[in-house]
Amino acid sequence: MTIQKIISNSFIPVLTTRSIMKTIFIALLALVPAIAFSQSKEYIVKHNGDTIRGEVKILSKHVRVIKAPADTLTLNSEEVKFFGNGNIVKTVLRLTLYGYTDNLDEIQSSSYSNPVYDTTMLLTPLIAGEKMNLFTGKDKRKVVYFFVQMDGGMQPEQLLYAIGGAMPEKESWGRTYQYVNYVTHHKIFVNQILELTSACEDFVRGVNWIMLEYRESDLKALVKRYNKKCN
Repeated sequence: MTIQKIISNSFIPVLTTRSIMKTIFIALLALVPAIAFSQSKEYIVKHNGDTIRGEVKILSKHVRVIKAPADTLTLNSEEVKFFGNGNIVKTVLRLTLYGYTDNLDEIQSSSYSNPVYDTTMLLTPLIAGEKMNLFTGKDKRKVVYFFVQMDGGMQPEQLLYAIGGAMPEKESWGRTYQYVNYVTHHKIFVNQILELTSACEDFVRGVNWIMLEYRESDLKALVKRYNKKCN
């Protein structure tokens, strides 16, 4: 046997072992993303009770769950009830959103109209598990909205609020404002809450409805008072 052949043969086991280790390493790298997605803290719960885990993307009309790099599930957002991330759970609500702005320059522009659009929002519970529940959420413009839900049986209802000219009716959203040199706060949500709580007369009589504002502190205090008096 020649020296060259002996040297050549001596490298065969080394090269084979390296090749095997390289193959195993590449296979493990390929598994890492799949393991990461399977251990994701994010998940959705559908209205039928099914839970699906993965990286969740809430879009305007769809919910996308990336379960693995090559395994993505896209659902109509009305099929989804909750979004969870660890211990944080939010309500997924598909709705026609009636928007507003509190930017005075924008409101007093001759081309301004309150936006109306079909979208999906994530609602954070402020008061939950009561006779009346309260939620908050933000639209794509980061404007804050509030929602109420009675007895947990119905979908959360948007509390309506508008700022601007004399256009308080829901049907008027989306129409261009006439220029105004004043600003009016249309507290439509007051009548909504009055209608929902009208059966509890002690509660209705004890609220200063004129002073009620569209803000978290006022609405939380109101809902807490209702749950205390009207259970």
